[in-house]
Amino acid sequence: MSDRNTIKRWIQRICLLIVLTLACSSSYGADNQVVKQLKVLGTAAIHEKNLADGRQNAVNDALVAAVGQVVMEMLTGETVVRRFQQINDHILAERDSYIQNYRVLTESVSGTTVRTLVQVDIAVDRVSRDLSRLGLALAGAVYPRILFMVAERNVTDADFTYWWGDRRLRSRTISEGAMAATLQATGFEIVDLPDLSSPLSLPVNAPEVEMVALAGRLGADVLVTGYGTAAAAPNTMGGAVNAYEAVLDARAFDVQTGQPIGRTRQKSVVSGQDEIVGGREALSGAGALAGDDLARQIMAVWQQAQDRSAVIEVVVEGTGGHIANFVRLRTAIASVSGVNELKMKEMSADRADMAVSYQGSARSLADALLLKTFSGFGIDIFEVTPEAIRIRLVNQ
Repeated sequence: MSDRNTIKRWIQRICLLIVLTLACSSSYGADNQVVKQLKVLGTAAIHEKNLADGRQNAVNDALVAAVGQVVMEMLTGETVVRRFQQINDHILAERDSYIQNYRVLTESVSGTTVRTLVQVDIAVDRVSRDLSRLGLALAGAVYPRILFMVAERNVTDADFTYWWGDRRLRSRTISEGAMAATLQATGFEIVDLPDLSSPLSLPVNAPEVEMVALAGRLGADVLVTGYGTAAAAPNTMGGAVNAYEAVLDARAFDVQTGQPIGRTRQKSVVSGQDEIVGGREALSGAGALAGDDLARQIMAVWQQAQDRSAVIEVVVEGTGGHIANFVRLRTAIASVSGVNELKMKEMSADRADMAVSYQGSARSLADALLLKTFSGFGIDIFEVTPEAIRIRLVNQ
């Protein structure tokens, strides 16, 4: 009986290896496509009966439209609106850098207007690369979690206000709140202020290494720290209306590496009769400007890091007796955007170890898996480290 059970277990393992091999080959049978072919209309006016120039202008219009269409597919609508000047100056104006080939399929002339239908081949990987370098978040990108530690002093304040000191604050400072709102509107995830049972009692100028460590304990990927100061400004308008100026210096750090990834210094000047209200408005304006500037810098660094492939260990527990569910999970992992390769490392009675080559962080891969739905079972991602993800099959 013992020999029969041993043979049975070996047959099961052989069948499992065959299934995994088939799943692997189906997942990686084709390379990722980096060229996209589009058919686009271009329109131009014919000046002084010069049809040749009009035809070329219509073709040029179609080529820009083709690159623009790819950009619109890669970015969110809000990002396109907010960053359109950058997109125009650095992407659309350099359209020839992304066009591999084009062919005029047909044209039509109506009065003084010529329209062309052009087939265009776009190198989408180049577009994606350059959008990332500009700090423009691609649609579906995983944004980092941001923790703010920004101290602030208004016009009439004697000392800085900050949440990590001797007092428990229930709300953010004005400049910090404006920065957080700007980054959140762009798509970043903002870490809430901790609900402290007692004050942290750290100094306003706590060492950066301590601030970064605190940010890590609170689950942040990026720390933004700095100082915002408001004061009366020289009155250039005369009369009873006063001016107030706020200056905000802030820096961003990668929590995992502790390295700086962004820096900004912004100034905002407002007018008003009340110094406290004027100072608050100036601080809010400086915070919004700083948030906009840091969003670009942080995302540029973050997406470059995401674009680099890393090998992440994925451990799946609870596979015993549920091999079919594990195979479906494995196929789902292989289908995640950014996964380049998946290899089996070890298989035991109730656990499977895999090595996943992924363009991004372990957390972003885990977040992508949480969006997946499975028929007949679920997954519990109970541990995520920079190098590994541990998953438990929840069989229903």
